[in-house]
Amino acid sequence: MAKQRMIVTDDQLLIDMDLLFNAIRDAGGDWEKVESDMNEYLASIQAMSDSAE
Repeated sequence: MAKQRMIVTDDQLLIDMDLLFNAIRDAGGDWEKVESDMNEYLASIQAMSDSAE
């Protein structure tokens, strides 16, 4: 069975812990950058969803 890495709802991202911590490691420990990136990703998904309606 495939592992689910991310669930996107209308107003939040539910992210696999390994995915999150790997992103922080890849950003050199800059969790604020990862937070910003995830907020941007959520906003882009919300924009796509809004334009489809």
